[in-house]
Amino acid sequence: MAPKEVLIYGAGMSGMVAAYNLAVEGHQVLVREQEPSYGGSRVFNPSLHTTPLDVAATSEYVGIDLTPAFVPVSSLYIYLHDLEIPAPAAMSYHVERSSRPQSLDTLLYNKCLEAGVKFEFDSPLRAEEVPDLQPGTIIACGLNQPAYDLLKIPYVHWYAWMASGEADSEPYAWIWLDECINEYGYISFANGIYYNLLFSYGQEIPREGLERYRSFMKRVRGMEEDDWEYVRGVAPASSPDSPHLFHDGLILCGTVSGSIDPFMGFGISGALVSGKVAAIAVTDREKALEEFQRFNRNFAKVFQFKHELWYPLRARVDLLEDLARILGTENTLKLLVEGLRKGRKSSAIPGFSPVSCH
Repeated sequence: MAPKEVLIYGAGMSGMVAAYNLAVEGHQVLVREQEPSYGGSRVFNPSLHTTPLDVAATSEYVGIDLTPAFVPVSSLYIYLHDLEIPAPAAMSYHVERSSRPQSLDTLLYNKCLEAGVKFEFDSPLRAEEVPDLQPGTIIACGLNQPAYDLLKIPYVHWYAWMASGEADSEPYAWIWLDECINEYGYISFANGIYYNLLFSYGQEIPREGLERYRSFMKRVRGMEEDDWEYVRGVAPASSPDSPHLFHDGLILCGTVSGSIDPFMGFGISGALVSGKVAAIAVTDREKALEEFQRFNRNFAKVFQFKHELWYPLRARVDLLEDLARILGTENTLKLLVEGLRKGRKSSAIPGFSPVSCH
């Protein structure tokens, strides 16, 4: 196959994985990014995320050693209101999204430069450009709503309170469930920073919800945080068939492709593997579609489980708390470990289940 000139919009994880793989195959790759630098939106730069990942298998699949950017989680806790439940931290990692030296984005950016990828920053996708985009152009626009609107990609809104800063702490995380949100609050500590997020899909979070979270933090963890920012965005998780590799002749990858976990919203692994799939799609659409469908094969089933079963149960955190107290911490932890073991086999997290990268 003769080398091609490939245009990619988005210098986040998926866009740079696609760019690197295409460049090492001999293609001429140009990445355009709306921000002044790599690493995604300035709103989330820096940010810290806790994610399940098979680092070795994912590294092998994308052709890049990702190990330096992933910090093993030392401890993980689930809170049902104030009830603390230690959770299994196996195969869970912290990963930093930013332009700092220790971030995943910096690792990928340096690999792209080594491979000869060209970058143009402050270069967003514009409405007048959309009709002239060549088939095979890769769109990796992450959570960028204007791009979704330009391309007419369906989405749902999400809302969040966010805080971050410096912190000298072991790499740990927690997840907090409460009726004031339909998703969760979480905090991650690693690389000398912390990142705190309280978010919901489809419903605004009033200040009262944030105050409940802040009260929990002070009461249970002895932490105080005053500097919060309210942010909102979109994600393509509107229906059981949300994941799409192709859109009007364009190739999608990362969050915009729907390669996310519909249950918890994990998107790191999906961004990485879908970046590789997008690179494959440039020269072999059929093979790429097979790979994309393999990675996202459980999306619809997990989406339906969440909306039909989990959300109604999730609305009564008090019942979950009562059940956990009756079972006791040890038995609850056993159930979580067993759930993780079985859940991984049918995971909707692209690239995480044992066979998905092989």
